[in-house]
Amino acid sequence: MIRWVLPMIFGAFATACGGETVETRSTTATTASVAPTASAAPSATASVANPPPVPHEWIEDDYALALATAKKANAPLFVDASAVWCHTCKAMRAFVLEDASLPRGMVRLSFDIEKDKNADATAAFPTKVLPTFFVVDASDGTIHGRWEGAGSVQQMRAFMTDAMRSIAQSHAGSLDPNDPLAMLLAGHRAALKGDATEAEKQFSRALAAAPANWDHVPEAALGLITAERHDARCVDAAEKYLNDPRMGDSSVVVDFADAALDCTEIAKADAARTKKLREAIVARVAKICRDDNPLLSPDDRADAWHVVWEARETLGDHAGALDAARARLDVIMKAVAARPEPEIATTFDGARMETLEFLGRGKDAAQFLEAQEKALPNDYNPPHRLAHVYYKLGKYSDALGAIDRAIGKGYGARKGLMLRLKADILMAMHRKQDAIAALEAQLALYKSLPDSQKHAGYERGVQDQIDKLKASP
Repeated sequence: MIRWVLPMIFGAFATACGGETVETRSTTATTASVAPTASAAPSATASVANPPPVPHEWIEDDYALALATAKKANAPLFVDASAVWCHTCKAMRAFVLEDASLPRGMVRLSFDIEKDKNADATAAFPTKVLPTFFVVDASDGTIHGRWEGAGSVQQMRAFMTDAMRSIAQSHAGSLDPNDPLAMLLAGHRAALKGDATEAEKQFSRALAAAPANWDHVPEAALGLITAERHDARCVDAAEKYLNDPRMGDSSVVVDFADAALDCTEIAKADAARTKKLREAIVARVAKICRDDNPLLSPDDRADAWHVVWEARETLGDHAGALDAARARLDVIMKAVAARPEPEIATTFDGARMETLEFLGRGKDAAQFLEAQEKALPNDYNPPHRLAHVYYKLGKYSDALGAIDRAIGKGYGARKGLMLRLKADILMAMHRKQDAIAALEAQLALYKSLPDSQKHAGYERGVQDQIDKLKASP
């Protein structure tokens, strides 16, 4: 459920999956007609007279082939933009996207945003959240659906159906610009372009024009509070929509609550008002976490408990935060017991590690990660996480060995985070020059990334760290 938002976080391991590019909340479903970026769709020859059957198998890391296949089949293209470290991405593939009730008439592409070979796909489908799902009209490359983060089977079914309807309506020119759905889509188009002011305007218009029973209220409210994230008005939005009955009890509402919690840290609201909002967030999300909520997967429920944990910590209720962490761990362990296969269980590894550490059980975290590394020898995630646990336990030599194993398997921006952790470990070992060398390798890696896979501030942030170390005694 947690959105993996992408600015850079300079720390050893800032979130369950690690720092710079992750933290999930499920997010927005929408249908939109959004043109991709300039380098987007490769050309392919369409043949619609007698289209072949639509293959249901995933096409992995080959955008050109997927688009050509969709054109030939006269079918929409469903795109899963993800990464191998993203637990929500794994959960969606394992527990939601293979459900037999989902529409079958789409060609399906999944691509890893950090692989060099996917630079064109990353340019065509820009993401700030992982996973992000798109539905594309293969005939012209326009985007008609965007969903950020996790979703239930019911939500994904509605998302896909609405996106397919949007493609049909765009061909017929039948979507009224005064329809609240059109305003919602305009808000998402603006958000994709990074225009927060226009996004706020359009989401506000959509909510104002919405009928009483409008299904898209949660998405519009989340879009609004996200657009206002660095503004005190986000507190107004949080108070207005957190307990609105139209919001329902899905993971989107948890995302809204998580964004509201961020607002209490950023916005300059008075202390009493902030405290009241945080208490409301705890009550609202704890209610959603109940085990009989059919809209939450185990992954979603675990992340919802994390929101409760964080909110209680901000209220100074450490005992309550520990209770929420224990509830989260219980959800995780039940899920692992139900699906113990290493490839499935690894969906929960980051959250399990983070929660055990918070509960003072770092040795238990190291034990299960050691087993995961043996079971998944080609996966960089277990040794990366294990290095972090060893580092926190003060086992620096073991941490250095684990991070070197991870770096040997890593690639893309995630490998940069591994190099940063290596620098932290080396500094703890009083090996300053080696730490500088690790940071210089991180900087060189970021400079080498394709333009579509670079993120503002990464190179500057690493250079600042190098300069500080060189200037220190």
